Amino acid sequence: MKSCNVLAVQADGRTVTTIEGLADGEQLSPVQEAFRDCHALQCGFCTPGMIMQATDLLAENPNPDEEHVRQHMEGNLCRCTGYHNIVKAVLQAAGSGSATATQGSEQA
Repeated sequence: MKSCNVLAVQADGRTVTTIEGLADGEQLSPVQEAFRDCHALQCGFCTPGMIMQATDLLAENPNPDEEHVRQHMEGNLCRCTGYHNIVKAVLQAAGSGSATATQGSEQA
């Protein structure tokens, strides 16, 4: 869920994961690492939403194709990029085997 559309009271009793919660201590999640490795980090304004949306996508579909990634990410807007590196990062994270694993991924 997008935090801008949810009141805090609506999350009462539910688990909330933030961008900071994806890392395991100092170890970034595969999605976070892929965004870094693929230069998908731009100004930083949209990056947390992109990474959270990508993590959700990979939890639903651990092996998406490029078209599926583009469709799933279309609700997140970025003014700094043409989305190529973001899509590349999501596909790289998918290739690592798990969006929630703590092991690093290889660059595609």
